[in-house]
Amino acid sequence: MGKYYSINKFSQILGVSAQTLRNWDKNGKLHPHHTSNNGYRYYSQEQLNQVMNITPDLDRIVIGYCRVSSNKQRKLVKELIEDGGLQLEQNIKTRLLFHQTETLVLI
Repeated sequence: MGKYYSINKFSQILGVSAQTLRNWDKNGKLHPHHTSNNGYRYYSQEQLNQVMNITPDLDRIVIGYCRVSSNKQRKLVKELIEDGGLQLEQNIKTRLLFHQTETLVLI
């Protein structure tokens, strides 16, 4: 069974509101993968890849850098790492203008 996201989690990852996803469903732009008996919409990992234009390529390694400067950002990045099956390769801590920041190298 694949991974499914609630409308709130899916909208958070995409950076749009849950209402935007409801409008996309209504207008036929993007329907949820399935709707539960209580009416909750759920979206699949495949839909997320499609919307974000991500195509799996097993022969390629993607490296990303994230600069986080708050606990809220750190928590969100770690959730995205876990949800996306990514691996944290290196955590570089620095001090910039008296604020501790981190640069995360993702593989």
